[in-house]
Amino acid sequence: MSKSKEPSKTPEQDPHRKWVLWGVPLCVVMAFFELDRALGGNHRSWVYVAEWPFFGVFIIYMYWKLSQPQDPFDDSNDPKREID
Repeated sequence: MSKSKEPSKTPEQDPHRKWVLWGVPLCVVMAFFELDRALGGNHRSWVYVAEWPFFGVFIIYMYWKLSQPQDPFDDSNDPKREID
């Protein structure tokens, strides 16, 4: 039996997708920009060469984390606090 896949959501249906569609390519472009600057003699840019890919990976991780199904929060079994 084949499992039916859920149809992919458009950016309007999945508001987190726009961060991946815009953020990851921006991080890639900025990493190459900073690499060019670092190779040109700007030593501080070497830090940014490593930092921009980290931001891109973080965006992908957060998209994955936020798109996971979550159980509804139920605090009905928690003890009630009363103010004296």
